[in-house]
Amino acid sequence: MKSFQLSKKCVSTGILFSFLVLSEAVFSQSLSIDFEKNPKFVRPAKTFGRAGPAQTIKIDEGITLKGGVVLGLPSFTPTTPFSSSPNLYGTANHPSGRVIGHPSLDSKLSIEITETIGATSIEGLLVNGLNRSGSYIIEAFSNETLVDSVSLNNLAPNPTDSFAVFKIETDSQPITSILFSPDLIDGEWDYFIDTITINSPSNNPVPIPAGILLFMSGILSLFSIKTKFQLRGQV
Repeated sequence: MKSFQLSKKCVSTGILFSFLVLSEAVFSQSLSIDFEKNPKFVRPAKTFGRAGPAQTIKIDEGITLKGGVVLGLPSFTPTTPFSSSPNLYGTANHPSGRVIGHPSLDSKLSIEITETIGATSIEGLLVNGLNRSGSYIIEAFSNETLVDSVSLNNLAPNPTDSFAVFKIETDSQPITSILFSPDLIDGEWDYFIDTITINSPSNNPVPIPAGILLFMSGILSLFSIKTKFQLRGQV
């Protein structure tokens, strides 16, 4: 009887342990923001002048983007295999008047992410929209704590190869916000972001170790043996 009680405890422990591992795999799921399907935009404006005020975009998974507007096939942006066509999220201000956008457009784009997503890595594309070289800083925060940052220095003038792919990541606290900051020479900025992937498929979901599968196999065997003995005892 004691041996059966022990096996019952092992079964309970094994189920709990396996549940925690599987929960981690689900917790760190991959999410992609392309501004076509997620979130869905159909035929957005092509210029900042026609796009209107800055758009706060909320995505059901618990992600909020602020500071810019979605443009479709914006003029003078380079073609890159890393971008999902045709939409991008961007912001601009040109004191010289070359591009007239709404005053609510912010020089800093931001992405807020709920902790429940468990964001540990974020990849994406940044396009420099200036007709001069431009530099940018991308910072990742976990609440108020800076956990990673990337500098994109001297991106080529638009519309040449004026883009860069970035990646920020952390091994500890989940990323809850990202801040994009341009160099602001003479108070001027013009840039876009696109194809933002949270928890890239190369890293997530967390794979289930082979040892867990073997452990579960042993648990099922214990169930089988216990059931067999119980049925014999009832005969």
